[in-house]
Amino acid sequence: MNKKVSFVLLLVVFMASSSVVAQNKKKNNNNSETKGHEIIFHVSDSQDSLLYLAIHHKDNLYLKDTAFRVAQGKFVAQGAEPLDEGLYTLASQNNQSYLNLIIDNTQHFEYFLDTTGNVQDFSVKNSDENSEMLRFQQKSVEASKLARSYHEKIKSLEEQKMTDSIDYYREKQKVLNEEMIQFIDNLIAKNPTYLFSKMQKAFQAIDVPDAPLNEDGTPDQMWQIIYYRTHYWDNVDLGDRRFVYLPVLESKYQEYFHRILQQQEVDTIIRYVDMFLEKAAADTFMFRYLLDRLVHDYQVSNIIGQDAVFVYLVNNYHLKGKTPWIDEDLLRKYGKRAADLEKVQIGKKCPALSMPDTTGVIWRSTSEEPDKYMVIWFYDPTCGKCKKQSAELKVIYDSLELAGTRNFEVYGIGNDSDVERWKRYVRESQFNWINVGGHTANYDYIKYFNVVANPSMFILNKDREFILNRNIDVANIPAFLEGYEKMQEKKKMR
Repeated sequence: MNKKVSFVLLLVVFMASSSVVAQNKKKNNNNSETKGHEIIFHVSDSQDSLLYLAIHHKDNLYLKDTAFRVAQGKFVAQGAEPLDEGLYTLASQNNQSYLNLIIDNTQHFEYFLDTTGNVQDFSVKNSDENSEMLRFQQKSVEASKLARSYHEKIKSLEEQKMTDSIDYYREKQKVLNEEMIQFIDNLIAKNPTYLFSKMQKAFQAIDVPDAPLNEDGTPDQMWQIIYYRTHYWDNVDLGDRRFVYLPVLESKYQEYFHRILQQQEVDTIIRYVDMFLEKAAADTFMFRYLLDRLVHDYQVSNIIGQDAVFVYLVNNYHLKGKTPWIDEDLLRKYGKRAADLEKVQIGKKCPALSMPDTTGVIWRSTSEEPDKYMVIWFYDPTCGKCKKQSAELKVIYDSLELAGTRNFEVYGIGNDSDVERWKRYVRESQFNWINVGGHTANYDYIKYFNVVANPSMFILNKDREFILNRNIDVANIPAFLEGYEKMQEKKKMR
């Protein structure tokens, strides 16, 4: 069945720069039997005047070439340079998907198809890998038809309560499934270097051995979890740059880093990040792509504390000379960003900050009230958002004080050059927390906390270590502290 596809009408663009893409093309060119590419598509019933050839990258399709009609039903995509190797989709002028195919280092071949999507009538000439892929597609279509017929039989027999016949067709389902597994295994074993074979292998789940037993005789489930994390990438050739152009890499990347590792401790994530990158280290293109991806994802992660992974990557890869492709300006920006974040990382001790209060004489410190959490709250009295959120914070603060359940203090820093205006705002707002300001302090707090916008929030625990280094809704502060305490209790139990 044909399906509608959408793709970006641009040459593939992603975090790797054009120079690295060119490097990839050069490698393709060196492996090509004949320079450049010429792919002929015979689409017997097509009324198109041209066809689009788009490559898969992440969750998108990117236009890479156009196959122009040279005769009725005959289209040619050609160029002096080879195409990037990967999984492609051939689509009509109306973005109807006609075909999925592999473009490997053999880039002079012919494909015979029609617009119905019936792969049983398709054929390939001069492309062994696409012949194997087509054989798989044809086998899959046959198996799907049989599977549907068995399912319908079972459904009908269940209504008639014919148990023996149901068992018969369930056994046929099982045999069919085993046949497909064996077919795929044979395909991979026969041509292990084919990109299509590697893609099929990457889709296969990791076999997790039985867990060793604990002293009480129960299986050690944590052992299996760790085994799965460690061996997750065993079936993916991360040293093969062509995986950048296979959707399987994106789906597995998302599952691994945004589900399996998402809630893990930073040290755990870092250990697996290093392992992941080591698997790609043999190929500069792939290593760069994956490192750039990780740096981006952990720099913008919305999970508290995971910016520490970004800091680790910059300190241990970029600043140690492992990223020669990065220009000095970007390297400097990464280094500064990592240094700014490192000072306020979760678990880091915050040096006591002292500033004058509204009297201008008495200095107040973040080390006060050591039995309570400390919310450091930067605001500007002239900022509308600051006023709104400060008022909300006051309601929470006062209501918890009235109920006798307030377990945090607020260290409110008026970030205003007009000291008298700030003092007047504090009086009118009737803030009952620690109010300080005047841009005078025992150290350069603006630089230390890297305050670039107001309002800004940091929360310290009773040991004055950072437990929050980003803004959250002020209404969520009590719930955040409650969750933090529960997490600490779990750690003690472990």
